[in-house]
Amino acid sequence: MPNLSGFRIRSPNPIRERVYSHLRKAVLSGRIPTNERLVETQLASQLGTSRTPIREALHKLELENLVSSIPRVGYVVKGLSEEDVNDICDIRSVIEGLAVKRAMSQITEKNLERLRRNIEETRRAIHEKRMDRMVTFDTEFHDILCQSSGSKRIHELSQLLREYMLKFRIECLRTPEVASRAALAHERIFQAICERNLTKAQTSIDDHLREVREDIISYYRSTERSHA
Repeated sequence: MPNLSGFRIRSPNPIRERVYSHLRKAVLSGRIPTNERLVETQLASQLGTSRTPIREALHKLELENLVSSIPRVGYVVKGLSEEDVNDICDIRSVIEGLAVKRAMSQITEKNLERLRRNIEETRRAIHEKRMDRMVTFDTEFHDILCQSSGSKRIHELSQLLREYMLKFRIECLRTPEVASRAALAHERIFQAICERNLTKAQTSIDDHLREVREDIISYYRSTERSHA
């Protein structure tokens, strides 16, 4: 059972929403690992609440396909399959390709500067071997890109898809080679946007997400072998 001490709920939202939000983040970030059994009584004790909001949260996570309900066992955290990774990356390519198309004609100087600063900070983190910061910069880059489309729906969908791969991306980006490859991909996307070259920008996004797919699947397979 994961240790969620210090994970206390402090928010004005209803308790069921707060419990759901905290458990979802713990699952997506890998704080609660794949195949971990989720016991209602233990979770209720650690989060300082009753079993009812825990049960409701676990049901919602099951609907999101993040946990499985197993008879006489309870809930267990699910992982991503290679098929899931392929699907998510394919859909992200379409969504982020649309985002950059929308952004091309309306991106503000402020957001261009935010992207530029993000790339500089990413380079610095890699140079200083601060790999723990890479997932933050990676997330920020794609957030700025999708926000620049001017579409709330595009941004929300992109966020949702990236969240499903978060725990794998966290592990992958700790590898300097993977982090450097992602940084170069972001630089190519940014340069294409600055040039207002839509074809180059969309191709760069497709190439980047193909590399993301390969990195995650490679990590997934190596993890499977280590547990075989």
